[in-house]
Amino acid sequence: MSILPPPIAGLDSIAVSLNPDRTIGALWRRILAALIDPIIVGVVGFLIALPFFDTFSRLGGWGRLVGFCLAVPYYGLLNSRIGSGQTLGKRLMHLQVVNALGETISFSKALLRFAFLGAPFFLNEMTLPLTRTPKFVFYLIGIIVFGLGGITIYLVLFNRHTRQGVHDLVAGSYVADAVKKGALRVEPMWKGHWVVIGALIVAGIIGGKILEAKILKLADFPVMFADVRLIEGMEGVQSAGISDLTWTSWSGAENEKKTIYVVNVFWSGKKGEEEAFANRVASQILQHDTQVMERNLLRIVIIRGYDLGIAHAELTHRFEDTPTKWKTKLRGSM
Repeated sequence: MSILPPPIAGLDSIAVSLNPDRTIGALWRRILAALIDPIIVGVVGFLIALPFFDTFSRLGGWGRLVGFCLAVPYYGLLNSRIGSGQTLGKRLMHLQVVNALGETISFSKALLRFAFLGAPFFLNEMTLPLTRTPKFVFYLIGIIVFGLGGITIYLVLFNRHTRQGVHDLVAGSYVADAVKKGALRVEPMWKGHWVVIGALIVAGIIGGKILEAKILKLADFPVMFADVRLIEGMEGVQSAGISDLTWTSWSGAENEKKTIYVVNVFWSGKKGEEEAFANRVASQILQHDTQVMERNLLRIVIIRGYDLGIAHAELTHRFEDTPTKWKTKLRGSM
């Protein structure tokens, strides 16, 4: 028979709070969870988008915003107290999103957390029309992708005390070891990280300005930009890009350098009409850009598809010939 008094309800939890021994989750487990979750979301996104290829292919750059909304239920719900603070990846890696007291966070905070974490990813590689999009939009996207995204990656990797990225800082959350319960044992974040981040931001701004100035000074840039404007003004064109490639042709004892003018067109037209539209693009280019005749080849790439961030599919049709043969083929339509 025990002569000890019965335990006081809640005493153990109070002791844990006073002497926390729950730690931040290991970085390697967090990285694995971050790799597992996109695979799961990607499979679901692919299955959702599969029957709606034509519909999603008309979204253009907005497809990634649709993908963001499709990912919200997974990351927003599961990282909140509704899902016990664990996505499937975190559950497999024994991790949990909690606050400093070890409690799971609300859905609103989980949603805020995902907004700061997901925005750089979904805005990255977002295909927007170069000549129809205000310049400040590209600057804003660059700040979010490289600024917010870069700072988050830096803090998760090098902020060893808390491993909090920007998304965790704004939500007041931590990714903790899920094996133990109770409050977290964490040390204050080293303030020197903000000095490093400030230096990186300044370096990024200066580097971006230098790169932009060099691009604008390229001799072919004004002509290529004019060609992009011409193509993006055509019906059904979501965005366009142009590159001038040079390759070496190995013929006999001599190496001959050849050039190819590549026009990539993201198009929302009907299936089966790709070649007819490629002919229209080639006709516009040959009529307004006499320098194309100096190239060995003119390649028109028509792309139909979608990019949701969590799922991607496209059908590509390539049409290529010498500028002279293009003109001969298109005679009567020019």
